[in-house]
Amino acid sequence: MLTSDYLVHRWNEGCRSAQQMYREIKEQGYAGSDSAVSRFLAPLRAKKGKARSFKSVQPEAANIVHLEEVKKKRPPTARQVAHWMTFKAEQRLDWQQNYLDQRGPQDPQIAQTYELMGAFTTILREREGERLDEWLARIEVEGVSELQSFAQGLKKDYDTVKAGLTLKWSNGQTEDQVNRLKFLKRQMYGQGGFELRRLRVLHRTETRRRKLSALKAAA
Repeated sequence: MLTSDYLVHRWNEGCRSAQQMYREIKEQGYAGSDSAVSRFLAPLRAKKGKARSFKSVQPEAANIVHLEEVKKKRPPTARQVAHWMTFKAEQRLDWQQNYLDQRGPQDPQIAQTYELMGAFTTILREREGERLDEWLARIEVEGVSELQSFAQGLKKDYDTVKAGLTLKWSNGQTEDQVNRLKFLKRQMYGQGGFELRRLRVLHRTETRRRKLSALKAAA
């Protein structure tokens, strides 16, 4: 979980680089993304500094931020809360985690949805496809309408979903190659024939192979 007080402390010291702060908290064990740090700093830049300035500055009283100011946020939207529920705990900002922890006891529906979404993300990340049927059965009884609609979509392609949540194999590599071909075709604005596209694919593949060989040789 990202520590807001450390980021505020570094801001007050004059640091304005989200990447620099990200590297520092990563060394301290933070496992989230650098984009979370950028989002945290964005309102501070707008209110206490220049929105597009990333250079370190000398600490000034006018730019000092207090943690209480940062915590004063508008209530999140339902979409935002749902998005937070899909994060790993270490990817959430501390105020996001606190919001979920506080709202759960106040609203049983939020607590139940939070638990069900957490169960599904665990099935997805840990490839525990054998638990899918149990999860779908729980959704029918306990889930909110949005989760029930999501579950109905999974059932329409049940065998594929179950395999994807269980087996180590996937069509990811195939999809990657298809997307690469589509990208090359779009770059050519639909012009040129098959032979030209073939040459571009082969050239790109050979270039990638040479780079990998050079990296292996240097290792």
